[in-house]
Amino acid sequence: MSGILSALSSLHSPDAVIVLTDGAVYDNDGRLLTVKRKVTVSEKLPLAVAFRGNLAFGEVTSHQIIRAAEEVGFDRMLAALQADLPNMPTSPKLDILIAGVSEIAGVMHCKFTNVPGFKAVGVIDTEQPPPLALVDPGPIYVGLGGDGKSQFGLEAIGIPPPRKDETIEAWLARYGVNIFEWYRRMRVPVDPGDPNTDWQHLIGGILNMTVVKRSCVSTTLLHRWPDKIGERINPFGREAAAA
Repeated sequence: MSGILSALSSLHSPDAVIVLTDGAVYDNDGRLLTVKRKVTVSEKLPLAVAFRGNLAFGEVTSHQIIRAAEEVGFDRMLAALQADLPNMPTSPKLDILIAGVSEIAGVMHCKFTNVPGFKAVGVIDTEQPPPLALVDPGPIYVGLGGDGKSQFGLEAIGIPPPRKDETIEAWLARYGVNIFEWYRRMRVPVDPGDPNTDWQHLIGGILNMTVVKRSCVSTTLLHRWPDKIGERINPFGREAAAA
């Protein structure tokens, strides 16, 4: 699994959800198969669905969620999804982030995973949610594979916190690449559920920022890494160092 970062623009009265996703699609050996956008947006609603995990399963699930919301509304889609999640297969592995506008709660994001025991890195320490349940990830969800030792923190990454007059959207537009680059340089398990799996660098391809507001959804390409199809991601190569 590679990465998703999702942040509410404000803890109390958010007017947007900002979602960052990389684009690396790799095989079981960590070799890059292709580069794809891992966020799908609705053409009718302020709604975006991002995923990490199996590409085909993620794309199909994302389209199903969006189609359901367009047919019955955001809140009814979430209720139906929550009721149906216990029937979801637990393979292939998938982590889904939904960012949209609730008819009742307003701008929000929520997530679910079908991977028992799957651990994500978070800015705020919370109990790990159970699989096959729709959960609120808090103001920031950092769904990026870790090495089990390094903890997410602005000081560790070497970036300043948002200024008082700076929106989260503007801050992530400036420093989102730095955050993903920090994880990109970290070796993580190709299969988080397999203790014997290979450890590789798995963040790469492209970095997109999707902003979901009440009035619109927009996706911007923030960065393109010089990763080569058929090869393992190497954040310390000559081309990477020159980028």
